[in-house]
Amino acid sequence: MRITRLALTLAFLAPLGLSAQEDVKRELADLKEKVAALEARAKDQEKVLTKVETKVAQDNIAWGGDLRTRFDSLQLHYKPYQQFLGFVQNPAPGASNPYPFMPVTQQMGAQDWSNSVEWSTRLRLRMTMNISEHAKIMGRLTMFKVHGGADTPVFNGSPNTVQNGFNDAKVPGNDVLRVERASFVYDWPALGVLSIGRQNTSDGPPLEVREGTERQATPQALAVNALVDGIGWKFHLDKLGFPEHSLLGICYGVGFESGFGGGGSVKNTYVPVGFNFTNATAANPAGAVLQVNPVASLKDSTVLGAMLDVPLLFEGLGTVHSANIYVGYNRFGNMTDIPFGNLTQFPVPAMPGMGGMPSIQYVTATNNLGDMDQFTATWKHKIGDTFTYFGSFGYIKSHPNGKTSQYGAYWDMPAQMGGPGYQLTGFGGLLGDAHQSRTASAYYLGMRWDPRANLGLGLEFNHGSPRWFTYDPAVGEPTDKLGTRGDVLEAYVSWEFVKNVILKVGYLDYTYSHAFSGWHIAPAPMAGGWESAYDLDRNPMLQYASPATMKNTYLSLEVRF
Repeated sequence: MRITRLALTLAFLAPLGLSAQEDVKRELADLKEKVAALEARAKDQEKVLTKVETKVAQDNIAWGGDLRTRFDSLQLHYKPYQQFLGFVQNPAPGASNPYPFMPVTQQMGAQDWSNSVEWSTRLRLRMTMNISEHAKIMGRLTMFKVHGGADTPVFNGSPNTVQNGFNDAKVPGNDVLRVERASFVYDWPALGVLSIGRQNTSDGPPLEVREGTERQATPQALAVNALVDGIGWKFHLDKLGFPEHSLLGICYGVGFESGFGGGGSVKNTYVPVGFNFTNATAANPAGAVLQVNPVASLKDSTVLGAMLDVPLLFEGLGTVHSANIYVGYNRFGNMTDIPFGNLTQFPVPAMPGMGGMPSIQYVTATNNLGDMDQFTATWKHKIGDTFTYFGSFGYIKSHPNGKTSQYGAYWDMPAQMGGPGYQLTGFGGLLGDAHQSRTASAYYLGMRWDPRANLGLGLEFNHGSPRWFTYDPAVGEPTDKLGTRGDVLEAYVSWEFVKNVILKVGYLDYTYSHAFSGWHIAPAPMAGGWESAYDLDRNPMLQYASPATMKNTYLSLEVRF
C-alpha cells in the first residue's frame, strides 16, 4: 500500500518538475538575450563616446601652416685666389720664410658659376593644443626639399649647409617632416610665462616684415636663427609701469651635448679630420697621411640669454603708430668648432696624386674654442596700415681659450717652434684668432610699403664687418643673408592675388668683402693681418673658394592655411 501511494505521488509531481525545468530554461534564455542586448548597447555607446572624445581632442588642437614652392636662379662670381693644397718641407729656410714648412698653393683665376634653375618645396604644419586656461603645447613640423635633390645637403662653404640639430628643419634635405618647434608653455598672469622644450627661436624679428606675418620668434634674427632646445621665462612688466605686453625674458639652452654617445659614453673617441703633411715634400706629396685625432674632454656648449621686448602704441600725424623695441644679450659658452652633422663635398686639402676624404662625410665637434658675447637691438615702427621700417644692430666679442679646430691640414711643429704636440691646423679658432679677443658688428635696415591690403613692396640692406658672425644656421634659404661679411641688398614684391595665396618676386645682390662668411672660426693667416690676408680683393689663400658676388632672383608661391 505504501509503495503504491509513493508511486502515485511521484507520478503526480513529475509533470510539475518538468514544467519547472522548462520555466528555468526560458528564464535563462531570456536573461541571455537581455545580456546580449546590453552588451550590444554598451558597444554602441562606446563607439559614440570614442567619436565624441576624438572630436573633442581634434577641436582642442588648432592646426595651421603654409605650403611654399620657390624658384631660385643664382649667379656667382669668384675673384682670383690661391687654392691651398697643403704643406711641404721647406728645402731652404730663410729670412722670408724661416719655418721648416711652406704652404703649397695653386693660383686660380676669376670664375663664374651659376645655378640658373633651382626649385624647392617647403611645408610647415603649425599646431597649438590648449591643456588648460593657462597651459598649452605649441609645435611646428617642417619639410623642406630641393626638387630632385639628394637626402644629404651639398656643402657650399656656409655653415647653414652642414645639416645638424640646429637647422635640420631649415636646410633643404628630404621629404621627412622634422620638428622645428615643440614646447610646453604655461602663463602665470601675475608673474610670467614658462616655456620648456624646442623653443621658438627661428625666423625672429624683424623677418616678419618681409614675410608679411606676425612676429614668429623671441630672439632677433640678427642674433639667433636656429633650432634651440632649452628653457625660458618671460616676466610681465606691465605692473612696473611699462607698456602693456612688455616682457623681460631669460633663457638657457644646450648647443652641444658632450656626454651623450661616444660608442658607450667613453671618454675618448677618434675622428678623421684631414691630412698630416709633416712628411710631405714637393717631390713626394703622397707623404701626407690621413690624420685621425682623439676627441676627448669636450664640455657642453651652452647659451644663456636675456631679452627686453617693449611694444609701443601711440597716435600722431593723424594716424596710429605701433612700434617695438627689442634688446638682447647672449652668452655662448664653450663654443665648439663644428656641431655633429652630415654633408657632401666638405673641403679637405688633398694634393695631386693623393686621395681625398669620402664624398659623404660626418663631422663632429673636436674642441671647445672659448666663449662669445653677443649684443643686439632692433627698432621696428609701423605707421598706420601701410608703411613699416626697421633698424637692427649687432655686436660680438670673442673670448678664445687658445684652442683651434682639429679639422684641416696639419704640420707637427718642431720643438724650437713650440712643439712637439703643437700642430698647425687649417680651420683655426674663434673669429680667426685663438689667443686674442676680437670684435665685429653688423646692421640690418629695411622698409615695406603696402599701398593696397594685398600688395607689398619691400627694400632691405644689411652689412657685416670682416669678422662678423651671427648664430643663424637655420635661415631656410639657399644663402646665409644676415651672416654676410660685406653687403646684401634685397628688393621684393608680394602680391596676395587670392585670399591666403601669395605670389612673391624678389632679387638679392650680395657683395662679399672677406672670406668665411657665416663661420665663427677661421684660419690664422700665414703672414700679415687677418683682415688683409682674407680680403677677397687681395688674392687670398683659401681652403676652398669663397664667392665675391652673388645674385639671386627668386619667385615663390605660398599658400597659408
